[in-house]
Amino acid sequence: MPVNYQQIRKAIKDAGLAMPQRERELLARRDQLFQLFGQFAGQPTLLRERANQALAANPDLRLALPPDQALDSRISEDLNQPAVTMWAADGSQIIPDAHLAVQFGVINVGLIRLAAQEPPRQQIESKLLYANELYSAQGHLLGEESIALRRDSSERTALLKAAQGETSPVLTLTDGPLELFREMGNSMEYKQQVTEYLSILSQMAEKRIATAGYVDKPRSDLVIRLLELQNIPAQDLGKSDRLRSLVGIPDTELFASFLEPCERSVVFELKSPSAQYFGGDLAIHFFYLNVGRTAKAHIVRVEIPAWMAGSESTLATIQHALLAQCRQMGSKAYPYILHRAHETAVVSYDERNQLLNLLQVELLNQGLSAGETSQKQQAKNLPGKTRFGQ
Repeated sequence: MPVNYQQIRKAIKDAGLAMPQRERELLARRDQLFQLFGQFAGQPTLLRERANQALAANPDLRLALPPDQALDSRISEDLNQPAVTMWAADGSQIIPDAHLAVQFGVINVGLIRLAAQEPPRQQIESKLLYANELYSAQGHLLGEESIALRRDSSERTALLKAAQGETSPVLTLTDGPLELFREMGNSMEYKQQVTEYLSILSQMAEKRIATAGYVDKPRSDLVIRLLELQNIPAQDLGKSDRLRSLVGIPDTELFASFLEPCERSVVFELKSPSAQYFGGDLAIHFFYLNVGRTAKAHIVRVEIPAWMAGSESTLATIQHALLAQCRQMGSKAYPYILHRAHETAVVSYDERNQLLNLLQVELLNQGLSAGETSQKQQAKNLPGKTRFGQ
């Protein structure tokens, strides 16, 4: 059966009727936001004190902690930066599928190296997940979140291995947050993966291998929530996660209002339930950067560990390197090296089927059963099936 367009059209119509009222509400919230920003942007100490009070009352809050600088500070790009060798990693995966004849998973990491006066270098690291490796400590078949967590760790491991052989200054880069933000609660597996991940970041810090996470089109409201706290009475700070007055406005709208192209914001510290695992030199910090052009801002978030956040020269190098990479992509501002890493890492549907066939052949060579596809999957594989989501 096709989509029920009659129901969908009605839902679209209803949504359209509600849009003007929602837009009026957002405009009112934006006015409130810019009033708060104008009032408190130059008072970082006051903002930090209120944030710490709120965190003491509700440790699960997710927000930005400001530095000892005005929030509306603008840091321009320093073009006089030394050349830096860049390594980027991006990962893709095959999720174990219980309906296939053989259950397996794959974590694929693509690596790209760019250095001045040298041709680009790329490599791929692939890990097969099979048999016991497919299951958590509790015996559950690994799902998308678990595989993604391992992929994040594999990307950093590959970068550490690749970058520690460099003799010149190096910057390693991944797409997405430095923070491990996964919907896995406090499971044993999550804690184990976080421990391994932190070990990698610690080794990078010891070897002074700069690393950053690049978040394109971030939707977070970390700084917005910091400002929002100013409207909440001190006795209600424990309920601040429910007393939201600026819902629906991301930080990007705020920083797009005053950051000119190639400028960055001050550096904030991230506070969140998952960021609590990152302490000391590894405490997660971030800044916003305008990689867009005049009259068309494009604000991205760059996450870095604490040991880098305190070095103005390191920050200048990262800012210049990222902007130089984005300029290579023209009007579609995005680091060229991350684009290349993604192209290298992608695993296609056909490749999944090839790996499945290879595993089945090997099982037969060993005198074992090649497995059997589920009846549901066999029905989906019938000739003539062309619909999406089969």
